[in-house]
Amino acid sequence: MLAIETSGSACSVAMRVSGAAAGQPPAHEIMPTSHGHATALAPMIARLAKATGVELKSLKAIAVSCGPGGFTGIRVGLATARAMALAIGCPIVGIGSFQALAATAARSGGKLAARNLVVLDSRRAELFAIELGPDLQPLSPPALLTADEIAARCRIGDVALIADAELTQLSPLSGHSAIADAIAVAELAATRPDLHQPAEPIYLRPPDISQPKPRKP
Repeated sequence: MLAIETSGSACSVAMRVSGAAAGQPPAHEIMPTSHGHATALAPMIARLAKATGVELKSLKAIAVSCGPGGFTGIRVGLATARAMALAIGCPIVGIGSFQALAATAARSGGKLAARNLVVLDSRRAELFAIELGPDLQPLSPPALLTADEIAARCRIGDVALIADAELTQLSPLSGHSAIADAIAVAELAATRPDLHQPAEPIYLRPPDISQPKPRKP
């Protein structure tokens, strides 16, 4: 299985090879970037396939993070995954970016709390946020929250903060920071069918599109 994560502050790919030893993490490559997904992704996939000896046409499935997150990154990841799945004729699995970030944090920081406020970068003042349980299932609908609103929730004391590592405005708050990784996308796709969703973009706000100015007569 090939996994792709391009919705956050990095571009990453992972290859889960069939027959690998139990507990062996997928092979992967990650590159921090907020805007370079379009040029980075295809070469990363090619390098990973070469390193693992996997022929892309033999892939059994492709997993991809589908948002919320950066609009360009989401579109690049989904477009690449869809095109490859169509060409190969294999299934495609969507994984939410909130779950990918929380799972990445759990891999490095241990167990998740009973309530986890997971926060993603929106490139705007209001951040993408959701409360997840220790099973990564939502405890509340996703929302757009300011840094002050997130701090207020954290002060209550019964919610653990998990935030994208690039969110420096949240650095004064205690919590766990991480960068969502395709390894987590691969593992969730392989082991958590209850978290599977259509490979469609998840947007919590419309894209910022400037309307063309009327031409002067």
